[in-house]
Amino acid sequence: MRPPKTFRHGGLSLDLERDWRPVSPVQNSFLPNAAAILLKQHAGPAARCLVRKGEYVREGALLGKAEGPGSAAIHASVPGVVRDIRRVRLPEGGECEAAVIVLEGSFDRLGKRVEKYLWKGVSRGDLLQTLRDRGVVETEAPGRPLYELLREREKTELLVLNAVESEPYLRTEAAVLADRGPEVLEGFAILRKILAPERWILALDASEKEAVARAAESAKGLEEAPDSILLEPRYPQDLPSLLLEVIQRDRHGAKGAPSAVIVRPSTALAVYEAVALAKPFLERYVTVAGGAVKNPAVLKVRIGTPIGDLIEECGGFSGTPERIVLGGPLRGLPVYDLDAPVTKQTSAVLALHAEETRKSRRRPCIRCGRCAESCPERLDPAGLYRRVVADRRGDAAALGLADCSACGVCGFLCPSRLPLVETLAAARDAIKEGA
Repeated sequence: MRPPKTFRHGGLSLDLERDWRPVSPVQNSFLPNAAAILLKQHAGPAARCLVRKGEYVREGALLGKAEGPGSAAIHASVPGVVRDIRRVRLPEGGECEAAVIVLEGSFDRLGKRVEKYLWKGVSRGDLLQTLRDRGVVETEAPGRPLYELLREREKTELLVLNAVESEPYLRTEAAVLADRGPEVLEGFAILRKILAPERWILALDASEKEAVARAAESAKGLEEAPDSILLEPRYPQDLPSLLLEVIQRDRHGAKGAPSAVIVRPSTALAVYEAVALAKPFLERYVTVAGGAVKNPAVLKVRIGTPIGDLIEECGGFSGTPERIVLGGPLRGLPVYDLDAPVTKQTSAVLALHAEETRKSRRRPCIRCGRCAESCPERLDPAGLYRRVVADRRGDAAALGLADCSACGVCGFLCPSRLPLVETLAAARDAIKEGA
């Protein structure tokens, strides 16, 4: 492989706190006594609830039926009795219904002999329908149903497996690739059969030597190996626009934005399990870390498990956390309830000390220019912010507000602690909604 590459402008070189190594193979977390399974774990409207309070459900049973574009099927991650159907608050805002299942009875899949199905002779339409029936969605926000994402693609130039995690603490995708490399690559091959791209590429984190080695070894088992590219773990290298920027430079003068589908190793693993094992989306790998966690780890977790159970399994808190975050420390969502459940998009649970959150008082902008110098999209975040707070959204839009990726670099560097990311994101959403 060639030397590691990265994007050209802005970004951050961060201390990634990767001195701890996940246990291999990754351990299963304890099964939850009560799993709260949200009926909205995807980009679109919540699934329609199909079960009633007091009803017994089996492992993998359909709990929610997809309702309209962007919606996906929801399945029971554990067998048991539906204790309650209640409304819960979502970290990203709003509410949805959740089915609370008290663990009871035997498992249909866990601990049983796994039967593998042949898929190479299956038609594209049947593969897509399988992904739809098994509730497979992207394993990162916004969680678009994979069925819809792939069905709409008539021509795809690039299919990319993005194994780069450039935020501190995160080890989920590297652990998936190191732990389940052959299955991930087979899931990637299934996606290739569906899309028939001109080129398929493994984008690998140069700092994750074990995952890189496992990916290279697993690729040898495929009939045709994908291309590979090593990337520096510079933040936010994992963003699709920046990933494609590097790949475009590697295409020897190719011009124009390519038609591309980018998936995570955890998504490719879900594809493999849905197609080859006929398994719904019931569990996922989750990083549990941060300065306030005693023993950081990556765990294999059943959907609906309370995040407090995961922290307890990792030794509990080493001190009082200032903030608990779902996802990375820069782009994740804060939560205030340890009963919040793991969903299909929960890549990490972080408990952060005050020193890690860098919380301080807001002050007026000093026009230092750090945000503009480091913006990977080459924007002027402070200038956009001033126009938004002055109710001049049109001017902000003309200066590229829509190109903001909400990566958080500007907010991280701002010495005045201005709410740049939140303000620009709210303005961008308001413009999209026509407000």
